[in-house]
Amino acid sequence: MVLIEGIIHLVRSRRLWMTALLVIVLIMLGTGIAQAAEETADGDGTSLSPIAFFFLFLFISIVIGIVAVLGGVGGGVVFTPLMMGFTPIDSYIIRATGLFVALCGSLVAARPFLKRGLANVKLLFFAGVPYTIFAVVGALLADHMKESMGDSGEAIIRLVLGLLVVGIAGLILFGGKRAEYPKVEKVDSFTERLSLSMAYWEQSIGKVVDYKVKRAPLGIFLFSGTGLISGLFGLGAGWAMVPIFNMVMLAPLKVAAASSKVLIGMGDTAAVWPYIMKGGIFILFAVPCMIGLVVGTMIGARMLLKIKAGFVRYLIIALMLFSGVKLIIDGIAKF
Repeated sequence: MVLIEGIIHLVRSRRLWMTALLVIVLIMLGTGIAQAAEETADGDGTSLSPIAFFFLFLFISIVIGIVAVLGGVGGGVVFTPLMMGFTPIDSYIIRATGLFVALCGSLVAARPFLKRGLANVKLLFFAGVPYTIFAVVGALLADHMKESMGDSGEAIIRLVLGLLVVGIAGLILFGGKRAEYPKVEKVDSFTERLSLSMAYWEQSIGKVVDYKVKRAPLGIFLFSGTGLISGLFGLGAGWAMVPIFNMVMLAPLKVAAASSKVLIGMGDTAAVWPYIMKGGIFILFAVPCMIGLVVGTMIGARMLLKIKAGFVRYLIIALMLFSGVKLIIDGIAKF
C-alpha cells in the first residue's frame, strides 16, 4: 500500500514530468558517450581523442556531483550504476574508479569535520575496523570473481548491483524519518563499556550538544556488510552509514553525516589498493571523474543554499531505478 500511494503521489505531481524529461536527456547523453567510446575502441582512434575523452567525462562527473549533492546522496552511489549501465567501460575499472572518487571526496570533507569536532573520533575507530576489513575483503572478492568466474561473475555483479541500486532508491523514497537529535534513554552494557559518547558545539542553537549512542553490536554487523558492498561494487557508503549512525545507533544527524564522510575516506583508501594492484585504475578515466565529482560537489553545495532540492531528489530516484533495472536486464542477459 505504501508503494502504491507513493507512485500515485508521484504521478499527480508535476515534478514527475520534469524528472522524466531530465532522465531522458541524461539517458541520451549516456548513450552518446557509450557510442563514442565504442567507436574509439573498435575504430581507428580518431573519433574521440584522449583530450576529448578527458573533458567529456570531466563534464559528466561535474553534472553527477551537482545532482548528487542536491539530491542528498553521495556521488559514488550515482556514478557507479550510471557508468556501468550506459558505458562499455570494463565494470572492474568503473568499480575501482567509484571507490577512488568516493575516497577523494571524503578526504576533502574530512578536515573541517574533524577540526570542528562533528566527526566522533571514538565512533570512527569503532566503525572503521569492521568497515575497512570487509571493504578490503570485498575488493579481493571482486578480483577473484573477475579472474575465476569470467562472464558469469560479471553477470552476478550486474544483477546484484542492479537489485541493490533499486533497493537504495526505495530506501531514499520510503526510508524512515531521520531525527536531528535522537533521544537515547538506555544504553546497553556493551556500548557503555566502549565509551562512545561525546559532545560537540552546535552553532545553529548556540550550545554544546552531549549525546550517547547505543546498539554497538548491531552496528558492527551492519558496518561489516556495508564495507563488503562498498569494496565489491565500488559504491559510496554514505547511503548506508548515515542511517546506521543516526537511526540504529541514534547519533545526532550532523554527527552521523560527518562521521560517515570521514569513515568512507578511511575504509575506501584501503579497499582501493587491491584494485590498483590489479590495474583497475585507468588514469585517463579516473582523474577527470575524480576532479569532476569534487568540483560538482562544491558547486552543488553552493546551489543547495539557494534552490529547493526536492525535485532533484525525485530525479536521483528515477535515475537509480532506471539504471538499476538496466543492470538487472544486462545481468540476466549475460547468464
